Amino acid sequence: MTKQPFNSIYGDQARQSTGLLFNQVYNQWHSRIKQKLATIDLTLPQFFVLAATAFLQRQQDFVTQVDIARFSDMDVMTVSQVLRLLVKKNLLTREVHPKDSRAKIILLTEAGLAKVNQALPLVEHFDLEFFGKLEQEKEHFNQLLIKLEEKNA
Repeated sequence: MTKQPFNSIYGDQARQSTGLLFNQVYNQWHSRIKQKLATIDLTLPQFFVLAATAFLQRQQDFVTQVDIARFSDMDVMTVSQVLRLLVKKNLLTREVHPKDSRAKIILLTEAGLAKVNQALPLVEHFDLEFFGKLEQEKEHFNQLLIKLEEKNA
């Protein structure tokens, strides 16, 4: 069989491709975390929006959709769609911003706070288990991720 041209700098050494490896690991993490969150009727984007809202409400007086999008590095329109679903689930409310009538503030309901507090230990335990396989290298891995995030922002 004749080998077809394959215009990759890695040739037949696919495991040298950082992007491929990152994608494979991300897909493993993503698939498993989605399964965990499904057990409590949440999607991953819903969890991110709830967790971002809970975190930001501890840091500032008013949380907006734009604040959530920036903090979670999600597209504003995606955040808007997720917010609508979470409002329907009675996990969040939208209210008129007291200082800007054109803006809405996002607030966790009691049910939303309970849901995020149910989800956080589930997600954090999973992350500890999944990334714990790095052992002593986990902190270095986190620092490298922070560096990549900052340099590519």
